[in-house]
Amino acid sequence: MMKTKNEQLYIYGRQPVLQALRSSLKVEQVWLAKNLQGKGIGQIIRQTGKRSVPLQEIAKNDLQRFVGAVVHQGVVALVQKPPILSLPLVKELLRKINEPLLLILDQIQDPHNLGAILRTAEISGVDLIILPVKGSAELNATVAKTSAGAMFNLTYYFSPDLTKTLTELKTLGINILATMPASTQTMYETDLSAAVAIVIGNEGRGVRKHLLSFCDRQIAIPQFGKVNSLNASVSTGVILFEAVRQRHFTD
Repeated sequence: MMKTKNEQLYIYGRQPVLQALRSSLKVEQVWLAKNLQGKGIGQIIRQTGKRSVPLQEIAKNDLQRFVGAVVHQGVVALVQKPPILSLPLVKELLRKINEPLLLILDQIQDPHNLGAILRTAEISGVDLIILPVKGSAELNATVAKTSAGAMFNLTYYFSPDLTKTLTELKTLGINILATMPASTQTMYETDLSAAVAIVIGNEGRGVRKHLLSFCDRQIAIPQFGKVNSLNASVSTGVILFEAVRQRHFTD
């Protein structure tokens, strides 16, 4: 894999730190609040020993100098950011995967939404997350916390031009599916077991109009209530688990 930058990141929270320690990413150091006990602490201590990661106990309030005034649960770590693939490595990866499942996030700007999406993407087996270079939330400590550490177990590509990226994906035989509430074709009428890239739109305006002509089709989640749209992270979860059903639980 290839990184765009060799960046480090302070993260906080028991589950994100534990998942970072269990991932292949480099963890530089872990800090624990003095006399800290409770769920996950023993596992964190064992993982730091297993990986020979420096571990230091400090006063609980001193942890805020690394991460600010957040609910850090007495645990902070300095880690390398997840690796970002180059386009050639993206193509190489996708050629090796049978019927890949991709998630394209079109300017998801709320880090809590992004974290929730990544948490669902990781557990549902998404092979690649694609985000535009401009207009997206960063992969930061908030995203790591909201994703419960799932952020560290996914593969990423940041696209400088999503239209060109969609065109490249088509040459690899991947169907591009834009999520659009007004579409007459539902996700239940769509083959999500094939090689697909699901495009999730921005929290406010949805999938940008200029991208739609580069998509193979538009699909919708059936809705029967009075509210005519779902939160981006909820929509992602609903569609991804329909993909899970089609890929793993059909006769």
